[in-house]
Amino acid sequence: MKKLKSLFMLAMLAFTACITPEPFQTQERVSLYEMYEDGSKFYRIPALVKAKDGALVAIADKRGDALGDLPNIITIVSKRSTDGGKTWSDMSVVAQGDTVAKCGYGDAVVIADEVKGNLVAVFSGNNGLWQSNEASLSRTYTSISTDNGKSWNQVVDITDQVYSGVYGTGTRYGLFTGSGSGIQLKQGEHAGRLMLVVAARNDAIWGGTMSNYAIYSDDGGQTWQASKNAACTNGDEAKVVELPNGNILMSIRNRAKQHRLFSLSTDGGETWSEPQVNATLQDPACNGDIIAYNYKRKNLLLHSLPASPTTRENVTVYVSEDNGETWTAKRRIFDGYSAYSSLQVLDDGTIGIIVEEGKWDGNLPGEDGFNLGFYRFSIDWLLEGDK
Repeated sequence: MKKLKSLFMLAMLAFTACITPEPFQTQERVSLYEMYEDGSKFYRIPALVKAKDGALVAIADKRGDALGDLPNIITIVSKRSTDGGKTWSDMSVVAQGDTVAKCGYGDAVVIADEVKGNLVAVFSGNNGLWQSNEASLSRTYTSISTDNGKSWNQVVDITDQVYSGVYGTGTRYGLFTGSGSGIQLKQGEHAGRLMLVVAARNDAIWGGTMSNYAIYSDDGGQTWQASKNAACTNGDEAKVVELPNGNILMSIRNRAKQHRLFSLSTDGGETWSEPQVNATLQDPACNGDIIAYNYKRKNLLLHSLPASPTTRENVTVYVSEDNGETWTAKRRIFDGYSAYSSLQVLDDGTIGIIVEEGKWDGNLPGEDGFNLGFYRFSIDWLLEGDK
């Protein structure tokens, strides 16, 4: 097992070192999921991953004629691109919502398992987060693709595994997956571990506080455990990224708005530090994404978020050269109301991002709803920063 992990780590380091960005200095947009496409008015919650064969796989919630979260009847769908995001396939179903059984699925996290060659999707279903109770929980599921996202296996219920890890023998109020990208660890004794973050309600109060726990699998997504402590006890959707020294940084949506929250694990995600406010990264209480990028022997972090402390607008990608301590360069991807996003490094070294373009706020002008656009840009364009 140790030999396998060592080979895996060396292969990943070699791949990273070979990235050579394309010399173009602009961004490109391709329509991915549009309002009214395929009989559904509403799409949300992007998750972007690169499969073993190099294809990009883009997952989203197909929300029918209702924009709301679960228990809305939602179907999770995916598309593939084999040309770096220039064109996309027709939709495949990851998890089919059922209006008769009144069962829906949503908020998918997707992870590329580069040891087994699979894609692992983890998502919520059935009841909504705030409607959840012990008699009718918001449940947790997985579906695995063994053919690079062309098709997805039958949905598997992992609710008891996840809830037991988070709540122990205490009251199970409800939790949901953070949506977007998860990670596979590449270093140390836990190399190969799959990881994402859930947000779990702390009490029965509607809209009350939530705690963030990492959940992880050491067997390719068959079984799951939860971290021993919460990284944050007043958080929301969160993402994780592995740092060059093997530590894991968690970026947490701040329900108090203004600035992002960060927590650190030094033991493969099993325990977490007290969360700290990062005053150099704005956060209007929104989901975003964070990834690592090695550029000219520099270890960079890229973080996508709306560029406002209060309003979901102007999704921007920020750059950190010091493992998330400060965020210096930034480049706006979309002008106007925009929300969730998901990042991925492409095989040619360019960067792909899916952005929710639009809004879900009756206090803001215009129609509610989102188009999901795919953008591609070079790291050099990003590092130039906004002019």
